[in-house]
Amino acid sequence: MAKKKLQGLWVLEAFRRSGVDTDRLVRECPAELKNLIATPLTTSTQDLNTVLLCCARLSGDENFGLHMVDNVDVVMMGPMGYLQVNAPTVKYLMEFTTKFYHTLYLGASFHFTRGKKTSTIEFRLDMPLGVSARHQNEWSLAFLPDFITKQVGYRWQPLSAEFTNDAPDNINDLVEIFGSDISFNASRTAFNFETSILDLKINKTDPHLLKVLTNQAEAIMCEIGYKDPFISMIRFQILEGMESGSGGSADVAQRMAMSRSTLKRRLEDHGLTFRGFRDEVIREVASEALLDTDVDVGEVSSKLGYSELSAFDRAFKRLTGLSPTQFRDAKAKG
Repeated sequence: MAKKKLQGLWVLEAFRRSGVDTDRLVRECPAELKNLIATPLTTSTQDLNTVLLCCARLSGDENFGLHMVDNVDVVMMGPMGYLQVNAPTVKYLMEFTTKFYHTLYLGASFHFTRGKKTSTIEFRLDMPLGVSARHQNEWSLAFLPDFITKQVGYRWQPLSAEFTNDAPDNINDLVEIFGSDISFNASRTAFNFETSILDLKINKTDPHLLKVLTNQAEAIMCEIGYKDPFISMIRFQILEGMESGSGGSADVAQRMAMSRSTLKRRLEDHGLTFRGFRDEVIREVASEALLDTDVDVGEVSSKLGYSELSAFDRAFKRLTGLSPTQFRDAKAKG
C-alpha cells in the first residue's frame, strides 16, 4: 500500500501545483480520481485522460498536460526518475525511460529506435480511448526534451514531432518545446532527433558508478514486487535522497506521506531504526562502488550525500572498521 499511496499522492500534488481545485476535482470525477489515487500504476488510460481533461477545464489551462511538465519534479517519478537524473548521456536517458516507465504507469510505454542519422522515441497507449489523449500525450512526450534542456542549460529541440490527437487552438507552447515541425492526427505520438545527440552529456555521473546505482534500483524494484513493499520503498527513498541531502528521516517520511513518528513506529515493527537502516543502505552502495569500480573515493562520497570526504571516511570506518581506501586496498590484495 505504501508504494500505491505515494504514487497517488504525487499525482494529486502535481494537479494542485497546476492550479486545479482538487476538492472540486473529487466531486466531478469521483470514480476516476479514486482509481488514480488508489492504484496509479494500473489506472486505465480512459480514467487518466478523463481526469486530465477535467483538470484542464478546472484550471482554465488549455495546455494543461503540457504544463504538467513544469509541475512534476523528477524525484516524484520513483526509480525511473532516480535513474533519469543520474543518466550521463541522452542515450542513457532514452534507455532508462524505455526500460523503467512501467514503474510509473502500466497503461502506456515508450519505444526507442536508434537510426544511423535520425533516432525516434515513441509514446504508446495500451488501448484506444473514447476521450482525447492529448494531455497525456503532450505531458509524457514533452518531459524528455524539457529535461534535456534543463540539464544542458540551453534550449534543445527535436527535429520534428508527431501527435495522434487533434491540434490545439494554440500551438505556441508546443513549438517552444518541440520546434516548428509538428504534425497532428498522425499515426503515432513521437519525436525525432539527431542520433549524434545520444552522446550529449547531461550529467557527470561516472558510467561505472551508474551501474552500481542501476543495480541498486533494479534490486529494490524486484523487492517491491515480491517482498515487504514498505521496507523496499523506504530503502529506495533513502537511496534516492542521498545525493541531494534529502535522505533523512523527515524527508523520507514526507515523501511517504506519513509523520516521522509513524515512520519510526513502522520501522520498529520490523525491528529496525531509521539510522541503522540508512547506514545499511550507505554501506551496501559504498561497498559495491568501492569494490566493483575504480571511481574516485571523493565521487562516491559526493554521490552518497557527503559534502566533506572526511565525513564519509569517518562514517564508512564506523560501518566497516576500515576507511574507504583501506577497504578498496584490502580487496585489491585479495
